[in-house]
Amino acid sequence: MVVQSEGGPSFQKLAILLEPGRDVRPGEFLAVWHGRRGKGDVLTVIQVDDCKEHNPNETPELAHTRRALELGPVASNEESSTRIFRVATCKTIEDLDTSPGVPAGAGASAPEMLCRAGDVAVRLPDDLVTAALGGLDHPSKGLNLGTLLGTTSPMTLSPEILQLHIGVFGNPGKGKSYASGTIIEEMSDWDVPGIILDVNGEMVDAVEALGGKVISLPDKNSFGLALNRITGQELASITPQVDLGRQYAELIESAHDALRTQRIQEELTTGKADDITIEDIVAKVTLFGQSSRSTKATSEIAIARVKRLGESRLIGPNFAFIEQLKKHRLICLDCRRLQLSETRLVAAAAARELQNYGRTCARRVEQGTPEEGDAEWLAVLFIDEAHNVVPEGQTTVTSNVLRELARMGRHSRTGLILASQSPVDLDASILKRMQTRMIFALERDQLKAIGGVRSDLGDELVDALPKLSRGICAVSGNGDQIRHGFMMKVRERRTPVGGGTPPVFATRVKRDRGVGK
Repeated sequence: MVVQSEGGPSFQKLAILLEPGRDVRPGEFLAVWHGRRGKGDVLTVIQVDDCKEHNPNETPELAHTRRALELGPVASNEESSTRIFRVATCKTIEDLDTSPGVPAGAGASAPEMLCRAGDVAVRLPDDLVTAALGGLDHPSKGLNLGTLLGTTSPMTLSPEILQLHIGVFGNPGKGKSYASGTIIEEMSDWDVPGIILDVNGEMVDAVEALGGKVISLPDKNSFGLALNRITGQELASITPQVDLGRQYAELIESAHDALRTQRIQEELTTGKADDITIEDIVAKVTLFGQSSRSTKATSEIAIARVKRLGESRLIGPNFAFIEQLKKHRLICLDCRRLQLSETRLVAAAAARELQNYGRTCARRVEQGTPEEGDAEWLAVLFIDEAHNVVPEGQTTVTSNVLRELARMGRHSRTGLILASQSPVDLDASILKRMQTRMIFALERDQLKAIGGVRSDLGDELVDALPKLSRGICAVSGNGDQIRHGFMMKVRERRTPVGGGTPPVFATRVKRDRGVGK
């Protein structure tokens, strides 16, 4: 029952008196019935923030007095006492029209009916809770990622969340990577191709089980990046012994950018273009050095550095991202043996290839000349430990291309999924564009990073995040796909889970040195 409380009931918050023996959970959804005012078909959906017990029999003074006098505990309890009760504080979510003929969730609107003290509060049926949150009524209609905490009903989200980007955040060992695997399983079920950049080997077994292709980088026989397909800045970042920002580095970048622009124009004009070679760059650096104010020494240093590109573990015949995606659907690039600069280069190249092809598909559809598969094309790029690939406060080779992908990906038929244990270190402009967020247990210093993307998750729920159990997450989002934040238990995976903490102490025995005897 709704009761009078400080500041409520109001349009934003209220308190309810719990019946003896009835419990509520943080984040649980209830409803207030407006039948007393002739609005029996309207429910105001509310979400529990916190709950407190009022028990004047157990004040510190009385409890201490009973102990001192050896009187024992008070026999009265909530069922029989007029002084013991519990009150749950709640926030209002929306008004829900449950009139006959109105589909579940279709009659939802912002709270406009003021709940009154004395109104009846009831548990909301699971199907109405799901509809109020923007979930779908059957796992076959969307992404079945888990169950609403405290229920057994699947929480199925719209598959469109793949187009609008997903962020998965949490401390190590709390379920972040496990949940990422469920997303990849759902992608496979919907036949959505994806490139997975795996820096810890956690997705290798899952991708193989789903029939995808795994490439352990570096592997020049299976994977390479043509010089045409990377930018001057990206080239300089992997050229041996190059300090970015130095004059010779800028000379290398300028020479490569000029050649790349030329090749792009050739490809647009003739439909094909020759690959850029190291010799081409050396010649262009020599030409630019002669026609600029660069010293002979600067040009010689640039040429010497460029000639060492042959040592690169990634430069080679270009990997056909799109062709391989169409063939295998899921491609896991195992980056465990790559340096960070190399992983960033792979991420930038993958993002650019996916966006370019997505734009091509969209353009052909708009022009009325679609090729087979253009109309439904969507691809996803998944990046693990994303805070290292696109760090906050730094401009790396991945920064601009991933910022563009985060901002324009839905138009270029490319979704982005970022997993990170440190969102505070993740590029803020990219983080805020993750339209769906799955937040597992996080340290308090990390919570400030999600302050702007937590949607309507209440302060009490956010404060509880550091203590969440493994496999439990808070889900928030924007728009119709996820209308309100909620707590979810991630479903069991059907694919193998990799990348676990090695059991290095499983067979060890501690030496007995007599300590403590």
